[in-house]
Amino acid sequence: MKAAVYKCPKNIKVEDIAKPQPSAKEKLVQFKAGSICGTDLHYYRGEWNIKIGQVIGHNACGITSDTGERVAMYPITYCGSCYYCLRGSPHLCEKVKVMGMDCDGFFAEFAAVPTENLIPIPANVSDEEAAILEPVGLAIHTLNFLEPKLSDWITILGQGPIGLLMTQVAKLKGSRVIAIDLQDYRLKLSEKYGADVCVNAREEDPVKRVKEITRIGSDMVIEAAGVKQTVEQTPFLVRGAGKVALVGASSGYLALGNVAEALFFCTCSSPFDYPMALDLLSKKLVDVKGLITHKFKLVDFEQAIQTADNIAEKPIKVVVTT
Repeated sequence: MKAAVYKCPKNIKVEDIAKPQPSAKEKLVQFKAGSICGTDLHYYRGEWNIKIGQVIGHNACGITSDTGERVAMYPITYCGSCYYCLRGSPHLCEKVKVMGMDCDGFFAEFAAVPTENLIPIPANVSDEEAAILEPVGLAIHTLNFLEPKLSDWITILGQGPIGLLMTQVAKLKGSRVIAIDLQDYRLKLSEKYGADVCVNAREEDPVKRVKEITRIGSDMVIEAAGVKQTVEQTPFLVRGAGKVALVGASSGYLALGNVAEALFFCTCSSPFDYPMALDLLSKKLVDVKGLITHKFKLVDFEQAIQTADNIAEKPIKVVVTT
């Protein structure tokens, strides 16, 4: 079967590999659509480590080989019996593995996926929409963890796919959003999705601008850009006793002397967020179709990831299909 295989930085090849054989607790899923994530780009650029020869991809949907059911694939495998699993947090499992990161992922014609990791897709949610499910779940999980009050200011650093979905879910929560990015074309989408203030960090000092708007700092800050500089900026944006979610990246120096009693945390999506994510897509309360800027076939994956990594192409979400 064809699969996107990591060889080395800037080198991911579509190769023929052996078709997986599912265990008794797994199902064979035929790939239908997936989307390239910022994590995939970190691996592609050589910024993060991944095993040579591994199939990448952790955000995809397909059909089960036995029944033909359309399913979304949750990428985190968990043991079900450790401290965290028994307390309802399987995404924090002591033996956690993420498909596409720690083991073979979804950018292949077939994947063997644990049955419990398969979520049925409603008929009115397309394959392309289901291919962008993981960041919707991540946005739900993050905003539920932050627990914003009505009209709280939430500053979102980075308006790529994750940041734009954070913006949409934050508005559903009744929050006021300050969207920060370096690219005007992304900020235009932020405005479309309801951002109250858009700040181009190339043209304005985001810290100064946020303080002008909020006076004491943002009630909450979401780092969704995935770079060290924005991580380090978060303590200067949040108010005392505010909250900071480090979603895109977590490495960097945090000047915690600048905030009093602020809460900082990292987050990832949980399997319990996927049904709600599908429900929001089904009810058209969250838009992912508007994020799709490029489409490629799986056999053209090399061109797809090159496009996703090329800012001149103005990519938001690059979708890969069969």
